Amino acid sequence: MKKIFCILFAVCAICVIPSCNKEDITGKKLLVICEELPPYNYAENGELKGITVDIVAGIMERMNLSKLPIELTTDWDAALNLMDSLDNVALFTTGLTSARKDKFRWVGPVTMFADGFTGLKSSDYSISTISDAKELASVGVVTGYATTEILEDANFGNLVYYGTLNEAMAALYGGALDAVFNATHSMRMIAANDGFDVSLLAEKFIYKTTQGYIAFSRGVSPTLVANWQEKLDELKSEGFVQAVYDEYLPGVQAPGVLTVYSYENPTLNYRQRDGSIAGSSYDMVAAMMAVAGVAYPITFTTFADAVDQVKLAPNSMNFSTLRSAERENLFRWIGPICKKNYCFYIPAGSTVSINTLDDARQLSSVGVTEGWAAVTELEDLGFTNLQTWPTPNQVFRKLMDGSIDAAVLNDISIRYLAEETGYAFEEVTNALFLSRGDSFMAFSLDTQEDYFQQWQQAYNTILNNGQLAEIWHKWYPDIDW
Repeated sequence: MKKIFCILFAVCAICVIPSCNKEDITGKKLLVICEELPPYNYAENGELKGITVDIVAGIMERMNLSKLPIELTTDWDAALNLMDSLDNVALFTTGLTSARKDKFRWVGPVTMFADGFTGLKSSDYSISTISDAKELASVGVVTGYATTEILEDANFGNLVYYGTLNEAMAALYGGALDAVFNATHSMRMIAANDGFDVSLLAEKFIYKTTQGYIAFSRGVSPTLVANWQEKLDELKSEGFVQAVYDEYLPGVQAPGVLTVYSYENPTLNYRQRDGSIAGSSYDMVAAMMAVAGVAYPITFTTFADAVDQVKLAPNSMNFSTLRSAERENLFRWIGPICKKNYCFYIPAGSTVSINTLDDARQLSSVGVTEGWAAVTELEDLGFTNLQTWPTPNQVFRKLMDGSIDAAVLNDISIRYLAEETGYAFEEVTNALFLSRGDSFMAFSLDTQEDYFQQWQQAYNTILNNGQLAEIWHKWYPDIDW
């Protein structure tokens, strides 16, 4: 594949860009820019390379734009400002956020960033919730990054701003920061490239997923943008994009044409000790993909993050999501794939007594999983004593170690939670029924119709041929489907 690159650095790149003579297929000048961000975009021995660079070059070759240079900058803020001041810019790798969504046109995703807090192994703190991270003395972020917006939106008051990720990582190693928040792969690669000992780093807490896109100025033709998306989807379907990932990040799955999310919620969907995903809902989703002849990678994250991503990004889906009146118009639904009851649980032998909802409202604390529909349900019922954690496992542990009086969990996963956390099932008691809930696959509202229908038809197939019920009874032999 022939690649022609115009490699320019720092502010110099931004200053000369408007004078470049580049043409897109509509005859307009198109300025294609990326930031120094290994392993996605970077220069090595005078050659521009990286995951997104190679993918963009592949798209441009298919569109007969292979002579269009890609320009490299180390000044992200200046590049991002060009998107506002000029109507002919393509900028990658750009994180899709709610604040940016309507400002630009988007092609992707081309990357999936696991965003988290990275610190030094020698540090004496731990992070199990986002509230813990807010208690740190200092968190390094890069001005203008999507990851920075995430923490700003979460009202972090301990952020220290840097111009580049290199500067932030140097500050971490120098002892000026407790942690840096960004894409974990990039932080480790930058540290290594800058001569730091990567073995000293520790991933303290993974908080969010950011989908990396090619962002276009609003003035770029929607037809041109649609053509770029079409060519990207072709490259994904043909295996080109995965081959690029295999070169730079072996073992990491590339984003598919439809992004599938899941989260820790045993026994519906959960990670086993070897890292593989299991669960009744996972088996159903895998069966549907087999029927449809597709094999989309599954991004495993927290439930709250998965829901946020499906609200934000087109062609995305999360399983399993409780279908409720409040969520009805936020997603497109296929299912159900699970039927369960939500109940208040207490440790066996506890002196806590819950006979009515009013009893539960009077407790000092009730634990529930962050982002679950049960949170809103309980708040609507007047509960002001809720405490949340990212996963059901954490909620269960807090229940059993006495940190909370009761926990709202579902009846089909409680046995697994007990066994997984080292307790006998008999050590926890179902004290009070809260509500029944059916879980579905929740698709983004702007999911392409043919993708949605592909999944609907696959669901109908395993429902009608009995495979769905067979999977259910394998996991829950004593519960009717």
